[in-house]
Amino acid sequence: MASLRTVVSALMSKGVLSAGWNSILTGAAFVFLAYVLGAVVDGDSAAPFVAVVLAVAGAWQLERGLRAEFQRRPKSTDQVS
Repeated sequence: MASLRTVVSALMSKGVLSAGWNSILTGAAFVFLAYVLGAVVDGDSAAPFVAVVLAVAGAWQLERGLRAEFQRRPKSTDQVS
């Protein structure tokens, strides 16, 4: 896990992976984990509660990342001749 964190940190510092895309990918991973935990409800009584928390956190991260990536930016006022 530490090596993955190092790789993602290096990509973000180089500008390859923006903070918005980091949030989108994190949110997608949380939603996927919530889905997987929903399948093991019979085996663990805490799984549904953890799945709900992960789903909410994932939706929040997705919304945050999408808002950061697709926000309306003002048009440039620079004149190109």
